[in-house]
Amino acid sequence: MATRETFLAWAESLQDVSYYTVLRVPPDATTAQVKESFHGIALRCHPDRFVDEPEDVCQAAGEVFKRAVEAYRVLSQPDLRATYDEQLEHGKVRIVEGSMPTPPPPAVLRTLEDLATSAKAKQFARRADLLLSVGKLDEARVALASACQDDPDNDELKERLDAIYEAMALEP
Repeated sequence: MATRETFLAWAESLQDVSYYTVLRVPPDATTAQVKESFHGIALRCHPDRFVDEPEDVCQAAGEVFKRAVEAYRVLSQPDLRATYDEQLEHGKVRIVEGSMPTPPPPAVLRTLEDLATSAKAKQFARRADLLLSVGKLDEARVALASACQDDPDNDELKERLDAIYEAMALEP
């Protein structure tokens, strides 16, 4: 069986190498090649194979196995692999869980009624929302203009009214 030093050295050496090096595949390896290489490493260093070895050997084998799983997870998914390849060009050899940039949450679209502040403006804005939802721009424009009259300092409502005017100008 492998010695403690072998697994400790192997585990330590994997911290600063690319996933391609971890799995011993070239950067242009196919998904099938990545899977085959991972399978071979998993068979050699799965921690369950070392239950009768000293604890530190089992832990070192576990570290090697975890790093191989990490590499396989990234390299076996085309979109994640493309992102990894970009990061690798800039010297980043690992993608740590949670470090991948996540898309921003979708913008919360506030209805015209949400934007209105006075009770009367909210009524007109609610009507404008309804008319917009069924594609009646001209009637929505009238309702929103009324909301703007009842809420004259509301710049957001005015911006939405301008957007309706622009949409109407684009109509044939």
